[in-house]
Amino acid sequence: PTRLDLVVEEAVAVAERRSGRRFETSLAPAVVEASPAALGRAVSNLLDNAVKWGPPGAPIEVAVEGGIVRVRDHGPGIDPEDALHVFDRFYRAAAARSLPGSGLGLAIVRQVAEAHGGSVAVEPATDGGSVFTLRLSTSSAPTPDLEPQLA
Repeated sequence: PTRLDLVVEEAVAVAERRSGRRFETSLAPAVVEASPAALGRAVSNLLDNAVKWGPPGAPIEVAVEGGIVRVRDHGPGIDPEDALHVFDRFYRAAAARSLPGSGLGLAIVRQVAEAHGGSVAVEPATDGGSVFTLRLSTSSAPTPDLEPQLA
């Protein structure tokens, strides 16, 4: 069992330090059956993608509820044709080809999601930008760090 909210909180703290960008978070406690290291890598890749595409000064919104992580940027959005392929290995949208990267970040997110019985998707935000959604199965285990410790 892994505290999804704590993994996301740590990834956001690192992304804030590295990027100097502002993140707005809403992180409800959630436990998933997942490797903390792999999950951390997937979330970091989603955050890095949002930093890359979101305009400076605009917040990056990150939420955890149940086994769902949502990362929303306020960038130009993704062309519908590109949205079909952004999770493919080495895929680079035309708009991304002049930017740093190898086309592996979002493919890793999909690989981690699927390895843990989950999924990842992207959709346009209603007022511009994109929303990436990582879905994982929640655990029935007690929530670590929230349950009283028994002696």
